[in-house]
Amino acid sequence: MAWRQIVITNHSKLSYKANKLLIQTDHLQLYEFPLVDIATIVLQSTQVTITAFLVQKLVENNIKLIFCDKDYNPCAEVDGYYSYNNRNQTIENQINWSINAKQELWTHVVRQKMINQNQLLLQLQLLDDEQEIQQEIEQIVFNDETNREAVIARKYFTKLFGNSFSRGQDSQINTYLNYGYSILLSNFNREITAQGYLTELGIHHHSIKNTFNLSSDLMEPFRQIIDQKVYELRKEPNLKYAKLELVDLLNTEITFGGKQMILQNAITAYVRDCLHVLNGESSIQRLTTFDLTEQKK
Repeated sequence: MAWRQIVITNHSKLSYKANKLLIQTDHLQLYEFPLVDIATIVLQSTQVTITAFLVQKLVENNIKLIFCDKDYNPCAEVDGYYSYNNRNQTIENQINWSINAKQELWTHVVRQKMINQNQLLLQLQLLDDEQEIQQEIEQIVFNDETNREAVIARKYFTKLFGNSFSRGQDSQINTYLNYGYSILLSNFNREITAQGYLTELGIHHHSIKNTFNLSSDLMEPFRQIIDQKVYELRKEPNLKYAKLELVDLLNTEITFGGKQMILQNAITAYVRDCLHVLNGESSIQRLTTFDLTEQKK
């Protein structure tokens, strides 16, 4: 299973040869990586030359290629037209997902997100009252109709980054958070499209301006691994270093379903299991729970 995340930060030429990615630098150094090992390539430099043949091979091997703008923020990604043979059937299934199934899954997703937020705050000893978040979690109702997610989010971010912090302000912390979430979102896009579904049709997010509604839904319980790393990097002035650290999170081992696996592979399993629930092929009770605070590198 692919696991390697490759970030290109300098002037380079990327090409293909014999099932390998070739990277030639300005200093004529040559690096080779088997395509079978690569999950994602992030182009953080606008001075990269890439061959069309390599792009074709990346698509064939379901390798996510992400382009960044001049500020190093993801701005585009490449998806193949024919990454899944039975795509017409899966899209028809997706359109016919029942409202009850979507709301049931959303309730599970929100609860897992809140549990992960609570675990992170407890681990960092940032809660005055250990029951504060837990009490909110216990009040979740079907489809989160009382919007506990928003209530906890307001408490969570101020506990994590201080009372003056808000997600809307222009700050280094938000720059790091937005970058990390973008990388995470791209990997959910990769898994959803690889399994033949549309990222546009969400279970809770339904914005007509959001091309990635379903990815935005399913990634919610994984955001806290980005939050934790940004908490560690909150005073780090080196933007380039911080972003490399955030991309490298995809290689972090987490405890998923009682097993140790890298985050990239946990996302693959989680998306697959959620789609099974939505298609009526599995029950919500069989969805895997996971702990983002137990990590290894």
